[in-house]
Amino acid sequence: MAIIKEMNTRRSAQRETSTGPSGQVGYSAGAVGKAERTALQFNRSLYENLVSNVEVQIESWNRQAGRESNPQAAQAFRLKAEALGYTLRLLDAFQLEFRELIDCANHSGPDGRF
Repeated sequence: MAIIKEMNTRRSAQRETSTGPSGQVGYSAGAVGKAERTALQFNRSLYENLVSNVEVQIESWNRQAGRESNPQAAQAFRLKAEALGYTLRLLDAFQLEFRELIDCANHSGPDGRF
């Protein structure tokens, strides 16, 4: 639910700005039509990027656990890595729904409606 609220907030902020000819983002003037505003597009690779970042963090915590001289701290790193492993499995289970959500967000209108 927090992701949807964040997406709506970003969409609202995007409606207030537009990209000018110089490519710089600025506030749109009243005379600028909706067609000239830049549409908010979610990165279609968002899922892959998220999975990749989680995998990198798991590897990092496992390396830290291997270098840690304190057994309790090493175990804490291993537990964190294991928890993210479960997260990866959960992401995999909901991969289709995640992609569908991104597609829906990209195809919704400027006010969030279809």
